[in-house]
Formats: sequence, C-alpha cells, structure tokens
Amino acid sequence: MQWLPLLCADFCALAAAYYSALYFRFSSVFGDALFRWLGRVMSGGVPEPAMLLYRQFYFLSAPRILLQCFVLLVILYALHDLYACRRFLHRRPAAWRIMLANLIAMLTFLAYFYFSRNIFHPRSFFFIMLVLNTVYCPLLRVAAEAAMDWLRRRSGMDLCPVVVYGEDPAAADIIDYIRERRPHGLVPAGHYIPVAGHPFSARLDGLMQMVESRGAVMVICADRELSLSQIMALLERAGEHDVYVKIWSDKIDVLLHNAGLPFDILEDAPLVHFGRISSAERYQRVKRPLDLLFALVLLVLSAPVWLLAAVAIMITDRGPVMFRQERIGVDRRPFKMYKFRTMRLGADRQQRELEELNETGTGLFKIKRDPRITPAGRLLRRFSLDEVPQLLNVIKGEMALVGPRPLPLRDFGNYYEQWHYIRHAGRPGLTCLWQISGRSQLDFRSMCILDVYYLYNQNWVLDLKILLNTVKVVVFAEGAW
Repeated sequence: MQWLPLLCADFCALAAAYYSALYFRFSSVFGDALFRWLGRVMSGGVPEPAMLLYRQFYFLSAPRILLQCFVLLVILYALHDLYACRRFLHRRPAAWRIMLANLIAMLTFLAYFYFSRNIFHPRSFFFIMLVLNTVYCPLLRVAAEAAMDWLRRRSGMDLCPVVVYGEDPAAADIIDYIRERRPHGLVPAGHYIPVAGHPFSARLDGLMQMVESRGAVMVICADRELSLSQIMALLERAGEHDVYVKIWSDKIDVLLHNAGLPFDILEDAPLVHFGRISSAERYQRVKRPLDLLFALVLLVLSAPVWLLAAVAIMITDRGPVMFRQERIGVDRRPFKMYKFRTMRLGADRQQRELEELNETGTGLFKIKRDPRITPAGRLLRRFSLDEVPQLLNVIKGEMALVGPRPLPLRDFGNYYEQWHYIRHAGRPGLTCLWQISGRSQLDFRSMCILDVYYLYNQNWVLDLKILLNTVKVVVFAEGAW
C-alpha cells in the first residue's frame, strides 16, 4: 500500500489547484485580467462565457469535476510509473513526469471540448488548474514521502525486510544503501553469501531458510554470474515462498533494451523487479470479467473487419475464411485458437519442408517471406488483423486480452529448457510484451524472458501500457512478418 499516501497527496494537490484557480479567477484583479487574456488566446479570439455567472456552478460541481479530473490524472500518473514505489530501489525524480501527465490531461480536455462543441467550460480555467497542479503535486508528494519515512522510523510500520544474495561487492553496496536510505521502507534483514562449490539447489535452500528465519519479504540477487536457468530457478523458489525478487543481471536486459521498461541501473546492468505470485493470482481473478466485457465490446466494433477480411480471403484464395489450430494454453492445456486464414490450404503439411528456412532459431518457426501466405493473408498479417477472431477465445475463457502468446504444438515441443514452461502459468493473450518489443525480430529465449516478467508483474498498469503500445505497433506494422 505504499502508493496510498501518494494517491492522497495527488488528490489534495488537485483539490488545492482547483480551488486556487477558482479564487484566482473570481477574487483577484490580476487573475481576472489573466483569465480574460488566456480566454482570448485559447478560444481563438472568441470571448469566453462570463465566468462570474458560473461561479456558483463551479463551487457546487466541484466534487464531480474533481473526480473526473482525478481519475484521468491517476491513470496518466500510473502509466508514468508514479505509483511504482518498491519496484525501484533508487528514488526517481517525479516532477518532469508529473508535468508531462498534466500536459497530456490538458490536451485531452481541449480535444474533448473541441469535438463535443463544448463552449460552456472555459479552457483557461482548466489550463490554470493543471499548471497549479504541476506545482502543488510534487510538493505534496515530497511531504507525503517525508511523513511516511518518519512513521516508518518512529513506529516501524510499512517496513519491507530484504535479504541480499551474492558475494559481489555490489551486494555489500546495496545493503549499505538500504541501511542508510531506507528507500520505500526497505530494511536489510540479512546477507546470504553462497558457499562456493555447493550445488545451486543447496544455495537456494540456504537462501530461503534465511528468508523465513528473518521474516524477509524481498530477495535482492546481486550475483551477475548466475545463468539464465539459475535466475529462473531462483524466481520459482521465491514464488513458492511468495516474496518479491530483484534480479541484477545483464542476461535479462531484453527487458530494458527491447521492451523499454524502466529499471534501476547498477554498473550498466538492470536491477529487475519481480512481484509476488499471490498478487498476480489475485489480479488474474479480477482481470477475467474485464477481459470478457472488453472482448464483447471489441467483437461488436470489429464487425467491419470481419466482413472485409472474409471478402478479401474468398477473392484471393479458395477455402474457408476461418482457421482453427491447436495451441497450448494455461497449465499446458491444449485448445483450438481461431484466426483468419492467411495461408494456402495444406500449409501445415508443407512446414516440414520449410524447416531449414526458419529465421528465428530454436523454439519458434517464422519465415519473413513465407511462400505459403496468400496475398490477402500478407496484408492481414502485416496489420495483425488475422488475430481478431481470437476475441472468441477470450470470450470462451481460453485466452485473455494480454498474456503470453499461445504457441503451436510444434513450437511447444521444441522447448529446450525447463524454465520455458513458466510461460504457461497464466492465460495466453491476444497481445503481450513480445508483441510490442520487436515481435518476430526477437528470438525464442527473449520471448520467454518477456513472458516470465509479465506473469510475475502483471497488473492493470502494465496491461494498459501493452494495449496502448499494441495499437501503435499494429498501425505502423512494426516487427510483423
């Protein structure tokens, strides 16, 4: 709940900005002149309504207007990682991101007023309110964080005991930093130094024993020598004990360089945060009804796509419009996935003949210029329109809007490390981190890393980021083969 004080501070800042703008507009001579000038500038020379006539309206409507503005700003702040808290070890500057979020909010209001032909609300009032909010919000956030730090030190509330794993000098530096700064309530609970020569499973046993005995809720792994399979084994063991994990390694830097996710950087390597399994499981239960609702809405809105795709497929190639293929879903259970048919009939039988042309290495099968694809199929694939029928799978509960992409039996049978199966811990999705991080340009190993990260860190903010970036990727056909 580290985000709750920040949420309260953000609401207080917005309320203070709202009432300051009202006072400035109605009770200040300078403010009145400024508002009139802004009204002429922002209305293109058309005078704004006489604001004095609306003074009572803005006082009486304050709860409704504040709520609408606050909901929009909370979403924007969340997308800018302003509620991330313990996902980062180092405190991140917030003023610029607060300013950017308020600018986007202002542009959103202006667009709404323009397209709705709304001439009642003065643009200058919302402009001044959001400008004041960019000043008040950082100040109140600093005050809220200072108050929380004081309460943590005084009463011991909201503390997060941490065990640091590794004998690298960076491990000692991390412990010293946490002991001195106590970022977001983190406190050192122990330093586990692995015994050289012991099997890795024995090291994990010792680490988890220390976690339990010290009452730790987070593990920070500061051993850059761990292999990728060892990192994943550590994540699975931590998941069994339901603790947070931060991994310091350049072996998972696809999350930084391709996915563009924000992380702490220590000596040119990302310190990647992985959430609790219990949090991911709770979110999956909440997520299902939302997936169903949005899938039904999108199914109705996509009706023209279904019609145009069906016509294009029938004109360019004989055969059925729809294609059903067995894919592997949650808990490794197979299901039939729907797609618009983009390949000629009998394409599955021809795949063995084309294996030597595979361009993605072990795991996945993809060819940039696959000879089996029809002319209409190439267009559908370029803009990912062939995936639209999977909305039916979402409605049936076999898929989610966001989750690891389901793979065919051929690719599932080519998993070459045990940790690859982690990606089946959640419902497969229409889109995922892999889709917005390079898609076919990434190899199978990178795709699995992205999927594992998502499954441990899934929440509504990450889902919304993925969905918004998917729109951009689809429109510009980025990474599509």
